[in-house]
Amino acid sequence: RAGFDSGPIVGSVVGTTYKKYTLFGNTVNTASRMESTGVPGSVQCTKRAAELLAKEQRGIGQEFTVEERGEVQVKGRGGGTTLFFK
Repeated sequence: RAGFDSGPIVGSVVGTTYKKYTLFGNTVNTASRMESTGVPGSVQCTKRAAELLAKEQRGIGQEFTVEERGEVQVKGRGGGTTLFFK
């Protein structure tokens, strides 16, 4: 299973001994929740990400479809409509 969202993020190198590049922000947290509440073998996304894909798919020549999953309780966010990306 996988999940994604779309929105602003911040990236930074963290650590002094073992440095690593990390992403921060609400978008990253929401994408993680899309993955953790997903169904095995599926890709779940937020309504915001699905709307962006629908707008952009005309320019890239690919057909993407989304199927509404319905209301899902997401930890720390409450309920929200999610979709399966196909």
